[in-house]
Amino acid sequence: MGNAGNTEEMHDLFNKTAEAYDQSGVEFFGPIGRRLVEFSEISAGNSVLDVGSGRGAALFPAAAAVGEGGEVVGIDISEEMVKYALEGVRERGLKHVGVSVMNGQRPEFEADRFDAVIGSCSLFIWVKTAEDVRPYLELLRDGGRFATAAPSFFSTAQGKWALFPEIVNELLMPYMLQSLKQSGAYDSQFANAGANWLATAESIEKTLVDAGFVDVVVEEKDLPVVVKSGEQWVEFTYTTGMRGMWERIEENERREVAAEVSRRLDTLRDENGIITVPVPIVYIRANAPKV
Repeated sequence: MGNAGNTEEMHDLFNKTAEAYDQSGVEFFGPIGRRLVEFSEISAGNSVLDVGSGRGAALFPAAAAVGEGGEVVGIDISEEMVKYALEGVRERGLKHVGVSVMNGQRPEFEADRFDAVIGSCSLFIWVKTAEDVRPYLELLRDGGRFATAAPSFFSTAQGKWALFPEIVNELLMPYMLQSLKQSGAYDSQFANAGANWLATAESIEKTLVDAGFVDVVVEEKDLPVVVKSGEQWVEFTYTTGMRGMWERIEENERREVAAEVSRRLDTLRDENGIITVPVPIVYIRANAPKV
């Protein structure tokens, strides 16, 4: 569970990022959100909680899946994220969708409130143990569904993180590790990778079973991230949580690192001048026991 300082840092980071979040022209959060909703097997009429809903990457696909006879509730720690999500709700005329500011680590709802609890590229930020997952189990009705997606951490056992293209991993990873050590928010996901609950399918299943879930399913699937240049990839990372890493690098050094990242990625252009980087995403689902 994140402490108060980490929670405040997440709040500030995503408030700063909200305006540009998922608006870079690079398809990333949208495809993950759509795939997560499909993977979660949400159905018409369900009541769904979207934890860390951001600007709505999973929120709006979930709204389509449950239909007007269902309900989707989005929560996010960032007031700015909620503002943009609510704009999307109004633009779409969705009467069965609500979004509010709330700390997703301890959602303030009564027990047995939802048929499904989902979180797209959010829960991995603070979930470290079975204890951190139990609050979501408590919100589910008997047999309810928990589902989440995250950039795959399976490669951390080899000192890599698949969110970074292989060609820039060794360049960026030290900066990421330093950023995580300074923030304290994510450090355990990288330090001692063997103890990271996301490091293997087996550790994921054990964590969820220890939390009280059953019928755990884990699937890793590549998402092709397509950019026109290395510079566009760097700009894209500024519109995600990776902005926190960049902002911790001294300005002159940051420019040099960004230029080198861009240069290396530009060598990956295909005959059409396009760069495609496969990013493995892990999709996880489990059920609340039926009593």
